[in-house]
Amino acid sequence: EADAMDFFGRDTLVDRFIERLSETDAGYRFLTVVGPSGSGKSSAVKAGLLPRLRQGGLPGSENWFIAQMVPGDHPLQELENVLLRVAMNPPEKLFDAMRADTRGLLQAVQRILPDAQSELVLVIDQFEEVFTQVEDAAQRLHFLESLYAAVTDPASQLRVIVTLRADFYDRPLQYREFGELTRRRMESVLPLSPEELRQSIVAPAERVGVSFYPEL
Repeated sequence: EADAMDFFGRDTLVDRFIERLSETDAGYRFLTVVGPSGSGKSSAVKAGLLPRLRQGGLPGSENWFIAQMVPGDHPLQELENVLLRVAMNPPEKLFDAMRADTRGLLQAVQRILPDAQSELVLVIDQFEEVFTQVEDAAQRLHFLESLYAAVTDPASQLRVIVTLRADFYDRPLQYREFGELTRRRMESVLPLSPEELRQSIVAPAERVGVSFYPEL
């Protein structure tokens, strides 16, 4: 996100992200960004989408709280860590509540936010780790069901954005409800077009006063 000023070439993609997050169908509080390894999924979200949200890209988004995590082998514990970092008044036993009930995440978000009008955006990068790092199948299922419950509840104050390598796209599809959510709420990251590639090279240089010969 700190590189947002030098991030160019993905405006169209980020516009699509914003559009998808503004949709009001069931599960609109979720977005899966899928692409091959090295395609720029994380960059598009962190250096493209998040700065746009901080600047009011959606109504009121300039006031939203933002948390980021990588699942690792204990995603629920990592989730507790990032929630506590953004909590106004960090509550006790957050992990125990989330582990005890799949609605625990929904309730945890309500506990850490200052009021009912506040929103939290949770970015889960490298989401494939849920399937490659988590050895306990029950723990994996509980995490997925917790996310599903939190983003589909009408009273939810949480929006979740995940990045997923394309070669792992089949993994969430093995879970009925979460798979349907992934299928419906997906955006693909394609290679840069020639014009987008030109922007990504020329625009950061121009920002610091460097120009290019047209032939180059």
